[in-house]
Amino acid sequence: MSFQVPQEIQEKLTQFEQVKSQLQMVMTQKGEMDARKREIDEAVKALETRKEGDVFRRVGDLLIKVEDTDALLKELQEEAETLGVRVGSMENQEKSMKEMYEKMGTEINESLKGYK
Repeated sequence: MSFQVPQEIQEKLTQFEQVKSQLQMVMTQKGEMDARKREIDEAVKALETRKEGDVFRRVGDLLIKVEDTDALLKELQEEAETLGVRVGSMENQEKSMKEMYEKMGTEINESLKGYK
């Protein structure tokens, strides 16, 4: 015994899948940004506690000696701050999308109950 899913529900299912894909993408991007922020935070910590010695910065496949470590420290701190703001924004977006995803799933389940 089979039944035809109404067009309206098919459209909701399509939207549901799109939201799921977008949510996964946001979660992936947030994870990547968060990992980058943690890396930068560690570099900042290392620079702040460094007593002496040369500092090198990776540029592609090369390590380049840094002449102005104070400027590098400031740059890294600013980048970490920017990433922190972006991660916070992505967390809000993720939360909103999760709520939308759950709401859509509930609506679709309710719609399908009448067709079982």
